Amino acid sequence: MGLLFTLSLYVCSLVGFLGIVTLFLPGFLHICLFPQNLKKKYNAEWAIVTGGSSGIGKSIVERLCQQGINVIIVAVPEKVLDETTAEMTSRFPDVQVKKVGVDLSRPGFMEEISKVTAGKDVQLLFCNAGFMISGFFADTHIGKTKANAAVNVGCHLELTHEYVNRLLSKGKRGAVFFTSSPAWMLPSPTAAMYAGTKAFLTHFGVSLAAELKSDGIDVCIAHPSPVQSNFYDNAGDGAEVNFFKSTAKGPEVLVGTMFACVGRLVLCNQGYFPKVMGIMHKVLDFSFLSEITANVAHTAGSFIAAKKDAAEAKKAK
Repeated sequence: MGLLFTLSLYVCSLVGFLGIVTLFLPGFLHICLFPQNLKKKYNAEWAIVTGGSSGIGKSIVERLCQQGINVIIVAVPEKVLDETTAEMTSRFPDVQVKKVGVDLSRPGFMEEISKVTAGKDVQLLFCNAGFMISGFFADTHIGKTKANAAVNVGCHLELTHEYVNRLLSKGKRGAVFFTSSPAWMLPSPTAAMYAGTKAFLTHFGVSLAAELKSDGIDVCIAHPSPVQSNFYDNAGDGAEVNFFKSTAKGPEVLVGTMFACVGRLVLCNQGYFPKVMGIMHKVLDFSFLSEITANVAHTAGSFIAAKKDAAEAKKAK
């Protein structure tokens, strides 16, 4: 019995050690990797960046322009899109910066994008647009929920299908980037759509990477730690959100990591948060974590506050 116990202890220790090593090995590789010039790497002339008018997207646009790559910014047709396009055009006169003002949650956006990309070889696609709905799923209008799914997932399926097929038909190299989130690793009450859509992006992306690698098309899925952007504008004001705001880094940090990882690593786990979530998964199986969350989430202060806000909103109607 003693020998069996000792053997079991050694096996568990080995499994735990391997789990930690495989979790942190890509992170150690990040330290040795530097951002690449994507124009040289892929001989790229054109890129599409969804949600490229502000935040992470704008930082991606800036980095592409610095590398001499022409950019098509796809974003909501608002003043900030005009301002970003004008700013990049002024700062980088040697590249072309074009805008497509569309609502990615509504049909018809592909036609508008296709008009601008006609005759252009788009070799870099940044599926970056997305937003989070804060609140309970049952209390959110289904129209808003469907729009959230369309922006976070649906539009990027259409764009990826179109421009990957263009690359394959011409035998060109290229890359597809997905801005996902480590939120997919946690049950996320009051943010069910965000966690669910990001889970889809991550699993879709890693599967697509395996399909396309041999064709010279790389896929890179970014899991950022908190980023300073307008993402938190509609994320509520709970303790968790305020903590993430306090640890947020500028979007250029994430973008630099994405440009370093593409073609080298499929998952771009930037900063502390993806690693913390990875350790949690090593300690607690996801099924166990799900049971804990389902049974204790309602006792959290942020959950109670959200319930109160929802009840007051219903009374006000």
